[in-house]
Amino acid sequence: MRQLTVKYDGECSKCGAMLEIGQPAMYEKTTGIFCLGCEPITVDEIRAFRTVKAEKKAGRYQEWAEKREQRATASLNSHPEYRHDWAFISQPGHIPARARMNAADDRAFESLDIAKGMREKAANIMNVRVAGDAERRRQAARTALDNLISRGTRVNDPVFGNGEVIGVYSKSYRIKFDRGFTYARDKSYIRPLTA
Repeated sequence: MRQLTVKYDGECSKCGAMLEIGQPAMYEKTTGIFCLGCEPITVDEIRAFRTVKAEKKAGRYQEWAEKREQRATASLNSHPEYRHDWAFISQPGHIPARARMNAADDRAFESLDIAKGMREKAANIMNVRVAGDAERRRQAARTALDNLISRGTRVNDPVFGNGEVIGVYSKSYRIKFDRGFTYARDKSYIRPLTA
């Protein structure tokens, strides 16, 4: 978030107080504008405000995708009298009606692909992230591994292979690898060997 001077009249996204031109406020594109002191500070607050905006934006993409799919489906189901007439479909030579129908089908399939992309974009938009999410996930993995791994445990590292833990630290294990060298590795990379 950054502090700025309000250029347009508006209202605080949290308390609803009027923000007038020239008044200082806190702003972030993904959460909105806030009075000084009203801005979200905790991870859960920030995620809640970002999720509200993401739901609106994703909803628009879902709506556009739905419209495209309806039009494409209607186009692909048009002219049933021609679609089931194998003589019409397989007749050699140029038939203008068949060419128009094939061109319309190509556009419909292209529109379905675009709609699929819109649905994927909507799903990505709903994946709201806050700074530090990746590190919090890694720390949760480290904590879970501490229940399984201690000094003397045989472990596997995807890069260096098997080894034995000789030191346990807050974010890493010091491992004596079977290849003959010792190295400290982040806990999130290490897996215990099962007997």
